Amino acid sequence: MPLMQWDAALDIGVEAMNEDHREILDVMNQIHDAHGRGQSGAVINLLVANLAEVCSAHFADEEAYMARIGYPGLASHKIIHQHLLGEYAKHAEAIKANGGRANDEFFGFLRRWLVAHIKGIDAKYGAHAKGAKLRA
Repeated sequence: MPLMQWDAALDIGVEAMNEDHREILDVMNQIHDAHGRGQSGAVINLLVANLAEVCSAHFADEEAYMARIGYPGLASHKIIHQHLLGEYAKHAEAIKANGGRANDEFFGFLRRWLVAHIKGIDAKYGAHAKGAKLRA
């Protein structure tokens, strides 16, 4: 059973970023599924490291996109990204220290991160992008 499934409520109106968000969700679900199958150790650690890489690349792409569209919230969005990556790194380190075993706290963090960040934060630059297209 997946941690979360993509649905229309996560669509921010910017297809390239939606694709990245789907990839992030896919890797989150891979971690959750592996955990559900009782896997731990190197398998989980590798998936957790992969998610960090996917998110770092996405955040860089997202920040470049926001700069291109002149999004006024870019500076604060960058700070949010840094905070999320810092929190994620703490969880990743705890998983590694625990022999590659994830826990409910980690999955709760992922769920809150994905929903709150996409629906609450990313939706704002999506709306800005839509407005910028209408004015262009």
